[in-house]
Amino acid sequence: GREEAAYAHLSSLKFASMDQARSGGKVLFRTLLEKALFSSPDACASTIRERIKRLSRKDIPEAQADIEELEALCETVEEITPEHFAKYQNLLALISPRSPETIGWNPADEHDRLVIFTERIDTLHFLEANLPSVLRLKDKQFRILHGGLSDIEQQEVVEAFGSADNPVRLLIASDVASEGINLHHQSHRLIHFDI
Repeated sequence: GREEAAYAHLSSLKFASMDQARSGGKVLFRTLLEKALFSSPDACASTIRERIKRLSRKDIPEAQADIEELEALCETVEEITPEHFAKYQNLLALISPRSPETIGWNPADEHDRLVIFTERIDTLHFLEANLPSVLRLKDKQFRILHGGLSDIEQQEVVEAFGSADNPVRLLIASDVASEGINLHHQSHRLIHFDI
């Protein structure tokens, strides 16, 4: 499938100039790409685009060759649309109330709340963009929590999620949620999307 094609493409990359000054730099970057792809295609594409920006500042032919390699990889990764993204489809099977494989999460139950955790902000935004409509959640039924929010905004999200009379049922959170924030008052379900 498309995911297998992306992993195969990634493993066959050959870099001309990338990180020549650092021993093992190419291996480290390939590992970074793999880790990003394990999180989501969006996270991997973002990592690729950031490296292309950095390489475009180098005025050497080898950098241009690496840019072309990465642009081709980005195209392959971007072909992994939500319906071809197996981990996302497995998540939907676990949390969709109408799915035969569901864990039993019921967004209609005011006491049944779910936290989905990811380390990558691009993956968080992918989930934010796709999950609510598929799960038929209203805007007030889901929130996101990440380090880009102000302390006040973060506190508002945590309080809303922890309040029994608040309509929030789904929280999509980044690693900021692991920094001493208590989310268990109204939730006993946690899914780490990246693993």
